[in-house]
Amino acid sequence: MTKRFVKKTLALVLTMMIAALMLITGAPIASAETSTNVGLAAHCLRAYREGWQYVWGGTSYGYVDCSGMIYTYNGVGGSRVDMLGSSYEWGYVSSGVPNIHGLGLHSPGHVGVYIGSGIAIDARDEYSGVVRHNVYTRNWVEWFKVAGVSYPQNGWVLLDGESFYYENGQYIVSTSRTLDGVTYYFDAAGVSNINPPSTSYEATDYSYISDHGSSDNYYYGYDDDDDDNYSYNNDDNDDGEYDYYDYYAEQSRLEEERRQQEEAEALRKQQEEEARKKAEEEAKKKAEEEARKKAEEEAKKKAEEEARKKAEEEAKKKAEEARKKAEAEAKKKAEEEARIKAEEERKKAEENAVIAEYDYEDTDDSKTVTAIQTRLYELGYLPKKATGYYGEETVNAVMVFQNMNDLEVTGIVTAKTFKVLKSDKAKNDFNLLEQGSFDDGSELSVTSLQERLAELKYYYDEITGFYGELTASAVKQFQKNNELQATGAADPETQLRLFSDKAKENPNAGCAVYGESGALIEKLQKRLIELRYLSGIVTGKFDDATLEAVKIYQKTAGLAEDDKLTAEQLEVLYSDKAVKPTDFAVMKYGFSGEDVAQLQSRLASLKYYDGKTSGVYSKAVVASVESFQKDFGLDVTGIADVKTVEAIKTETQRESNHVGEQLILKTATVSDNALAGVADVKSGEIKMSKTTDNDFAKTLIVLGAVLAVVLLFTAVFVVEMKKRSAKQKADKK
Repeated sequence: MTKRFVKKTLALVLTMMIAALMLITGAPIASAETSTNVGLAAHCLRAYREGWQYVWGGTSYGYVDCSGMIYTYNGVGGSRVDMLGSSYEWGYVSSGVPNIHGLGLHSPGHVGVYIGSGIAIDARDEYSGVVRHNVYTRNWVEWFKVAGVSYPQNGWVLLDGESFYYENGQYIVSTSRTLDGVTYYFDAAGVSNINPPSTSYEATDYSYISDHGSSDNYYYGYDDDDDDNYSYNNDDNDDGEYDYYDYYAEQSRLEEERRQQEEAEALRKQQEEEARKKAEEEAKKKAEEEARKKAEEEAKKKAEEEARKKAEEEAKKKAEEARKKAEAEAKKKAEEEARIKAEEERKKAEENAVIAEYDYEDTDDSKTVTAIQTRLYELGYLPKKATGYYGEETVNAVMVFQNMNDLEVTGIVTAKTFKVLKSDKAKNDFNLLEQGSFDDGSELSVTSLQERLAELKYYYDEITGFYGELTASAVKQFQKNNELQATGAADPETQLRLFSDKAKENPNAGCAVYGESGALIEKLQKRLIELRYLSGIVTGKFDDATLEAVKIYQKTAGLAEDDKLTAEQLEVLYSDKAVKPTDFAVMKYGFSGEDVAQLQSRLASLKYYDGKTSGVYSKAVVASVESFQKDFGLDVTGIADVKTVEAIKTETQRESNHVGEQLILKTATVSDNALAGVADVKSGEIKMSKTTDNDFAKTLIVLGAVLAVVLLFTAVFVVEMKKRSAKQKADKK
């Protein structure tokens, strides 16, 4: 039997054991805090270079399946049966794979790893082993960030001896950057022409593969045996071009690959069924063995119990005899010992007197449970305030407190426990919470922190359980108002004060203060934009631009300039009483409203604007205003000030009057011909041009002129008819 066969057999046995454990306990989820994306990529490169073999379910060195290749890197990937589902971020390969090393790749029933530069590695099947290929020549469906793996946002990383630079979560390609006075050039694969100082790299696991020498002459893409025959390498003879096989040969290769995959899947199902049957047999044997052992243990316990009872009876008899003898011989000594013992028991009974225990509930006359829960909450052992009922959550909190304070762990509040609990020497159970922290099932969570900050009116946003920038800002404000070091991190000292009854409520509650963020600031910015004190987009941050707009509003409204707005001032700002700026009528980029829509309509009628009448002062409107100002000798600013708006109105009116005059001249000719009795009026003398949405004003003027002519003609006709009627009556007389 060869060494290779032994290894494969051991790997298969381990695989079956893991499968059995998964059936009993569920799929394991593994992670490693120090696992990195470049480390995972280097791990997969090593598996390829060392020629690891494919073993279904394998997770041992050199013998892995598709998910096992990922799992053998520090146990990352989450659930092995659903690594995509364990991921916190994913996307479709059809939309492009991001420039990120160590991304997972998924297709139905299969996973692989993207190592950058268009290259992927996967443990394919027993015929191919671990292979490397062009990521877009395989039927990958999704890419995902592997659970348990950290991915860099910005900075240098090192992979296989080559340097890459990350910006906004992806490494940059086909560009250059000047960093610390040095200019670096990055090719299409993202590789820097020179390496930075070693201190520039992110603190991460680079997993350098030493078994293959220097990376300077190593293929970074496909090897010569890969069917895609595509590579990036540093060999002098490489010209960096793609090589493709004949189309029909490629189709044959793909067909053969599909056939091999089907055979591999059939073999996998067969092995899976065999493993299941074997696991059932082993489980059955194990159950029988456990039943046998249980019967033996019960028989042994029964015998021991009978022996114990017999020994107790014999001991009882002997004790009685000894008691009588001792009573007779040392009655006085016994009385003294009894007195001392009684005193000790009295003291112990006092200490162990039950103050509160499970299922106790406060009454109108007693609030003992509330007092206990309030103190536990203040010390960080309970995530919620007092309920007055001593339930399981309170029992668990008391047990943790007793353990932390070297007391007997019972979950019952005795007089001794209560004394320590109320003392200043009681130890708290707070852990450091800071930006990036999130709820993980701990007793006092980020959610509890946010709820308490909201109660004290420092936090106005949604309770998310994630310690982000808004939470840090609220904590920092609390620390300032409670004489604590304003760091924004909730250390134990901060939490001890926050959850105590000594915590000070936010004196600026309901105010919008410079430097704060959140929903309150979003509402303020929307109103300032509506009143045209602020232009741009809503960010939710009380930044310098927002502060400048607030000060302009305060000055206009006759308020003292300050870096905040009080709740009363905000109420006025959001009402109809809010004072508009003196230049409210001036329209510029970023503004919106009915006056902007009217401006767009007039510019359209003058052929300066051909966009939609949206009511938003966009860049297209700026360009239209600039063109008008240039043509009419105005200052070319792109801002529709009062002078520009009046000029646009005047020109629009002039154009409308001109069109009306032309139409009246034409319609007057028609009227004269009608009054003279001309029967043959050619309808073609008036030609109406097609109107557009932007010529709506002209159309109204034309229709009005036609209507006036019709009314005039009707009046003349009526007068003529009355004259004829009067003449006929006179003739009859």
